[in-house]
Amino acid sequence: MSEIQRIELPTIFGMKTVNAYLQKGDEVVLIDSGENTDESYAALTAGLKENGLTVADIDRVVITHAHVDHMGMAQRIGAEANARIWVSELVKDWAIKPDEMWSTREKLMLPTLLSYFDPTLSDLIKQGYVDMMGNVKKVWQPISKDQLEVYQSDGQLDINDTRWQCVYMPGHSSSQTTFFNPINGDYISADMLLRITPTPVIEPSRDDMTKRNKGILEMMNSYERLLRFDIKKVYPGHYETFENAHDVINKQVRRIDERTKQCYELIKSGQSSFIDIFNILYEGRFNMPAMIMLIGYLDRLENAGVIMYKERDGFLQIFTA
Repeated sequence: MSEIQRIELPTIFGMKTVNAYLQKGDEVVLIDSGENTDESYAALTAGLKENGLTVADIDRVVITHAHVDHMGMAQRIGAEANARIWVSELVKDWAIKPDEMWSTREKLMLPTLLSYFDPTLSDLIKQGYVDMMGNVKKVWQPISKDQLEVYQSDGQLDINDTRWQCVYMPGHSSSQTTFFNPINGDYISADMLLRITPTPVIEPSRDDMTKRNKGILEMMNSYERLLRFDIKKVYPGHYETFENAHDVINKQVRRIDERTKQCYELIKSGQSSFIDIFNILYEGRFNMPAMIMLIGYLDRLENAGVIMYKERDGFLQIFTA
């Protein structure tokens, strides 16, 4: 059985690095590609060299989900190596036309963020968003159609001498496929399962692109499904590999439940402003992942029917139902 080698690549995001995984055998296969930067390319080159390879030796690149840190450099690798780029049916449009897909997502993402904040903070939120988007688009290159192959997000994928079960795991991303080896329990988890709780990003619903997907609800369902798998070793999208998968899942679920309860208690006590709740929960650590996690806790409470929103003074305020 081909051994999986982790290659750590730099990223523009707060995690600092993202993982690509190398499998050598009849084919040289890379799972995820990192971002399209010279720094990422140099790190990939160095990681391949440690395994006696160059970029030109890669036969296939397999993408787990449609986020720039996992697929931004796939085209560059594919062009140099004449490699095939494998994406799921959920990632295909993002591979071919990322600018168009981002345009659709942007119509939801910024208005969603702005709806929770006092208008006096609008300029700050807008500038942070513009800066982030500018950075993302610089490091994401579309993939040529003639290089693409499509796998099914709920199918199987053969990589050298291993048949992996494709396991669709939405939550962090609605396009996220993970891979499980039922023979030895290896699990390539993308950003579904990390040592820290992944953020359920703001994305359009698969059923209606004009509506926001409530990713945290899907993520909790995905956690529940993951507990049914006999996972021995996790190969995550970020940070080191680990083996105590069920303990990590249960800890993260408990933490989300605790945070959701804290959020509800604050609303019950009379806190109705998103920014006030945020500053209490996160002690003023103003960053995008924390904001999106709070939106997720509120989504859970709204879904349970225990809170409601009212628009006042140009932004949403939160009350018990």
